[in-house]
Amino acid sequence: MMLLLALCTLTAQAQEAELIRNGDFELTPRVEKGANATTAWDSRKPLVVVHVDPVSTDNPCYAVICCDTIYNQGFDGIPVVEGTKYDFSVCLRNLPALKEEDRVEGCKLLIIQLVDEQRQPLAEATIRAKGNQWQQYHAVFTAHGSCAKAQLAIVGVGCQKIAIDKVSMKKHQ
Repeated sequence: MMLLLALCTLTAQAQEAELIRNGDFELTPRVEKGANATTAWDSRKPLVVVHVDPVSTDNPCYAVICCDTIYNQGFDGIPVVEGTKYDFSVCLRNLPALKEEDRVEGCKLLIIQLVDEQRQPLAEATIRAKGNQWQQYHAVFTAHGSCAKAQLAIVGVGCQKIAIDKVSMKKHQ
């Protein structure tokens, strides 16, 4: 009984530390009743989840965006406190266009934001993803406002497609 209580406490602490829900796009009904790969995510455009050339075989699903924004609601909202720093990490890789004439060199710009209920920015950082191989990127940003139920926004700038996986955010320690 004591071991079960300790495991439940550790699981609760781990979930408390992680502010992003389903950051690896792997939720299924088998893991959580009624869940799917886009659970906790939202977008004005349909969110595309892909299984080709993943980060790893243990983590086969990832999202692909272009010039759109995806939002993560966390675990029933993300509590954001003014002046608090947040550590953000994500695995990214640029996806080359199928047609040679549509391919561009360089990097894909992503704007990472914490937004309030009206989707106004509370904190912001930018990441430039380079190359077409999976790489992990990190950013630290400080909230300039508070919100009990904020969301994470990942904004894709430009027409180049990018693969996104292993999205994570925690309070800065």
